[in-house]
Amino acid sequence: MARSLERSVKFVRPGSYIMNMLLFLLVVGAIVFYLSPWSPQPSPLLADAFAANPALNGLILGVLAIGIIYNLRQAGVIDPAVRWVEAFRESVDPARSRLPRAPSLIGAMSRLLLDADTRSGKLSPESTRAILDSIGTRMDEGREMGRYLMNLLVFLGLLGTFWGLLETVNAVADTINGLANTGGAAEDAVTQLIANLREPLSGMGTAFSSSLFGLGGSLIVGFLDLQAGQAQNRFYTDLEDWLAGMTETVRTGGKGGATYSADIDDGDLVGAIQALEAALAANTETQIKAAAGQTAELKDEIRALNRTLIRVGGGE
Repeated sequence: MARSLERSVKFVRPGSYIMNMLLFLLVVGAIVFYLSPWSPQPSPLLADAFAANPALNGLILGVLAIGIIYNLRQAGVIDPAVRWVEAFRESVDPARSRLPRAPSLIGAMSRLLLDADTRSGKLSPESTRAILDSIGTRMDEGREMGRYLMNLLVFLGLLGTFWGLLETVNAVADTINGLANTGGAAEDAVTQLIANLREPLSGMGTAFSSSLFGLGGSLIVGFLDLQAGQAQNRFYTDLEDWLAGMTETVRTGGKGGATYSADIDDGDLVGAIQALEAALAANTETQIKAAAGQTAELKDEIRALNRTLIRVGGGE
């Protein structure tokens, strides 16, 4: 059964997940192009939003670019690992000399597999658990960076929001103070009020534009992180199923609790079940006979006790 399970496991490459990521980026790019000044229906929305605070918005877009590249890489590192495992399974060279170099994600697993291949060709349960824990830890460490970039985009968006609100509050205060100190005609006061309101409005532009780019970038990086995580989880599941077929089964039996390993196929499993059923039936029959014998002995003892009581009563 273990060998059939080992042969039946088919590893799924991350190409479909990477394709989903690229299609999502294509849709986002189409939306950005439609809202840009270069679209068939030019719109100054994104250009004006970026111009509200080019430094902060440029930083947000830079972090977004890093997050996109990083998540694509996280999904892409699965493919070399899958190719190495497939090469290991298909290799007919006992020395495994033609195997490619194992990627860092499965470096520990490759060493344990090659070491087990030189001995019995089977992994111990402890080795299998160590392999899965090592790969799971490396995947989690890689995804932590993606989550950090996603949270960083949210932080930068909120930073721009509070930055813009502070500018707005200060500008409104200056405007009110300017009106209080203004003398002269009402027309001049209105003109100065309109001029002074430009600075508070620019602060609001900084606040809303940074929120737009920060939260939008977080949404993009979050979706890419989701796809990369699904690709890694699928590889981990396939690897776990494959290693289950390469792990020796450890039993406990015999005197002193001695342990021994057994590689059971379908025929051996059926035979073991039949032997167990026969042993249980024989044990049950033995217990029934023993109980019947004990019951007969108990009846004889009761009869003897009754005779004794009758004799004692007659003597009195």
